[in-house]
Amino acid sequence: MRISDRADQSSLSESPPNNGGRGSKEKKSYVIALIIIFACVYSQYLGFHFGPIFGVLIVYGIPILAITLLWGTTIIKKYFSKTFSALKLGLGFFGGFTVLGILVSVAILYFLTIYDPAAVNLLDRPNPVLNVSPEFAWVMVGVSILVVGPAEEYIFRGFMFGGLLNIFRNRHWVTVAFFSSLMFAAVHLYYAVVYGIASLIQFTDLVAFGMAMAATYYLSGGNLFVPSLIHGLYDATAFVGVATSMDVGVRLRGFMLLIGIIAGILLLIQRGRRKDKGSHNVPSQAVESSTP
Repeated sequence: MRISDRADQSSLSESPPNNGGRGSKEKKSYVIALIIIFACVYSQYLGFHFGPIFGVLIVYGIPILAITLLWGTTIIKKYFSKTFSALKLGLGFFGGFTVLGILVSVAILYFLTIYDPAAVNLLDRPNPVLNVSPEFAWVMVGVSILVVGPAEEYIFRGFMFGGLLNIFRNRHWVTVAFFSSLMFAAVHLYYAVVYGIASLIQFTDLVAFGMAMAATYYLSGGNLFVPSLIHGLYDATAFVGVATSMDVGVRLRGFMLLIGIIAGILLLIQRGRRKDKGSHNVPSQAVESSTP
C-alpha cells in the first residue's frame, strides 16, 4: 500500500442506526457518545474511587458500549483489515511521528528553559499513572496490552477519528486526524494538573502518537489490531520500568522507536521506488509530446 493512498472515508465508520447519512441525527449521536466518553474518563479526576476493576468498566466499558449502540459495529468488523499493510504503516508512522514529537518537545523545553525555568522543574514530578507497586506494575503490563490498548484505540481511533471522517467527508483526513488527536490528548487532563505549563511536552507526545495511529487506521482501511498492539506495548514498557528499573523501560521504548524508525525508512524507500517505477513507465508518446 502506498503511503499516499486515500482510503474510503465513508467505509471507516458506520452511521448510527436508522440514519439516512450525514445529518443532524448522526452528529447528535456522535456528540452524545463524545460526552459519555469525556464524562467517564474525567470521573476518575473528580475524587471518585471506583477501584481497579470497576474503574476500568467506568472509563472504558461504558464508552465502548455507548459507541457500539449508537454508532454500529463496522469498527469491529474492520478490526483486522489489511493487517500486514497496517503493521508496516503502524510501525513506520509510530517511528516518524515519535521522532517529530521529540523534536517539538525539545523545542518546547528550550523555550521553557528561557522564559519559565521554574516550569522545567515540574517535569521532575512522578507520573501519577505509574505510582503503583512493582508487583502491581506487572499486572498493568498485561492490562495495558489486553485492555488499555484495544479499548483506547476503539474509542479514539475507531470512533472518535472514524466518526469525524464520516461526518466531515469533505475535510482532508490529516486535518480530521489532528483534531481527533487533540481530543485524545485532552482526556489526559492529569498531565496539566501535575506538570502545569510543562505538560505541553506530554501533550505533544500524545498528539504525535494519536496522529501515527490515526494514519495507520485510515490508510489500512480501518485496522485497529495494529494500533491496539502498538499502543498496548508502548504503555506496557512504562510499567515494565516500574516493575524492574527505569533503565529497562527506557531501553524497551528505545527499541520500539528504533524498529519504528527502520520501518519508516523502509516505507519511504518503497514509496520512492514506486515513484521511480511509475516515471519509468511513462509512454514514449507522452514524453515526445511534452518535448518542445
